Amino acid sequence: MNTQEEIVMKLKNSFCSFTKFATMTYVAKKRAALAFLLFIGISLSAAEITFSPGVGGTVHTVRSFFEVENIGESDTLSQKAVTYIIPVPSTGIDMHFTHETSGFTFSIINNIGRPITLFKQGGFGNEKQYTIGSIVDGQILFGYTYGVKQPFSIHCGIGPGVAAGSFRPWKNKTIGTTFYYAVSPVALHIGLQYLFTQHIGITASIHDMLSFSGIFITHKSSNPSEKDKITGTFGLGNTFTLRLAVSFRL
Repeated sequence: MNTQEEIVMKLKNSFCSFTKFATMTYVAKKRAALAFLLFIGISLSAAEITFSPGVGGTVHTVRSFFEVENIGESDTLSQKAVTYIIPVPSTGIDMHFTHETSGFTFSIINNIGRPITLFKQGGFGNEKQYTIGSIVDGQILFGYTYGVKQPFSIHCGIGPGVAAGSFRPWKNKTIGTTFYYAVSPVALHIGLQYLFTQHIGITASIHDMLSFSGIFITHKSSNPSEKDKITGTFGLGNTFTLRLAVSFRL
């Protein structure tokens, strides 16, 4: 086995490991969220609860030193680094559980976007796709609220997060499904909240999630006897969201 084949085999094994890890992390995140919600429900008398549904924009990126083409039989690596950029109009809801005395805040962040365009730069060549599908990302954060019970307050937090998406081009019929994932140990959030009344206000927030990310695209073969070609990569990624939301404080 030559050096290139060894590298490709390692990439396949790494991709499988990352995919399994992403799935396990997503399931674990949901279970942890339910457990924390139960804990918080028991101690509601000591918590200020804020729901912030809103709209905004998200940019998902994946960067790597290489791109893999035709995983299966004749695998090759690109000579150029590659960057995938996926801008997404998004909607979501932030839930903050804040201790009224200490200011400790537990936050659950949920976000869903519908990709419009996928941009690829480098690798085996630049590419642009108009897409149909969705990307979901979420974080569980631990942080602090400055200005509890005040009209103006600031939420901030840090914790793990994940993202996953599946979409396809709506014009190019030769390209099949695109799968994207991101697993992050360090997701960050900061939100500025102003309440016009005791219970209703507005929030502007920023979410940033540094991650281990991957993206893989299936290219359909015109010959039924041939296997579909797959291109893609995995490396470091980022998910950045700006959102404007209505806040409801209980």
